[in-house]
Amino acid sequence: MKGYILLASLLLPAALMAQPATSGQYTYTGAPVNLTEHTFKCDHLLKLQGTDKEAYQGMDIWGDYIFSCQNSGWLTVYKIDGEKITRECKPFKLASYDKVNHANVATFGRTFYDKDDRFPLLYVSQCNRNPINGRKDVLYVERVANDLKSSELVQTIYFKDTDHLFGYALQWVIDPDNNYLYGYGNTVDNTNALNRHRIVKFRIPKLNESTDGLVTLTKDDLLENYLIEDTYQTHFNPIGQGLFIKNGQLFMPTGFGKEKQPSILYVWNLNTRTMQNVIDLTKATFGELEDCAYYKGDLYIQAQGDLFRLTF
Repeated sequence: MKGYILLASLLLPAALMAQPATSGQYTYTGAPVNLTEHTFKCDHLLKLQGTDKEAYQGMDIWGDYIFSCQNSGWLTVYKIDGEKITRECKPFKLASYDKVNHANVATFGRTFYDKDDRFPLLYVSQCNRNPINGRKDVLYVERVANDLKSSELVQTIYFKDTDHLFGYALQWVIDPDNNYLYGYGNTVDNTNALNRHRIVKFRIPKLNESTDGLVTLTKDDLLENYLIEDTYQTHFNPIGQGLFIKNGQLFMPTGFGKEKQPSILYVWNLNTRTMQNVIDLTKATFGELEDCAYYKGDLYIQAQGDLFRLTF
């Protein structure tokens, strides 16, 4: 790839000038020279105003609306109006509300339950060490009411992990642009030296594929199944938090903003199966990072009680 160098006029004493000063464009070979640094801007936008009873967890954005989940399945919706963000509704319990629903990740799909619905279906990851109705780490599909006062549970997705691919905490995220469902989690747990981090891929089940509202996925439905450590050899043992996919990139915010538990945003390339970025947010943010979402070219990050905006 060729680049260009603009040579400025050389101002030399007249006695030393053998040639007149010149300016022009010249070619050179190799990679283009880049004199800029990799930087981003971080803004603190909001103190979240959810229920006082539960910790903040999953989050996604649809249109100008931020959907902020909390442990057990609470939901609060905020509206973005330029630089102003206001709470659009009081916190309410999702239809999947339960003490063992951690609501760790929230992702919008692209399917509308009804043509008159304001919002598409919202996928909420249970991600809890305890099973619910005999099933662990299920994915809830919620239809949020237009008045933002309630929701309807229209489907539950369950992976029957007969080969024990996952240990503690399997969480789910939607790739809505490509209609895929990804699972991510520990093979054992974060305290075990043998722990690894697995990614699996499925097609998103359709609503009419449910039996009594339940879809059971098995190893026969797997499209991809691999470990991050297959290609990434650097120490990698964060406590799994939120997940978000954009342009083939899996964003994973982690950490508590402490020296031994720094806040790191990992960006995994799903196409090449390689770690694309490791971004330290410890100085830029504060509190435990929970989930993230895209809004008008920026990355919004929900932390424990606070909302941040990253501009790259």
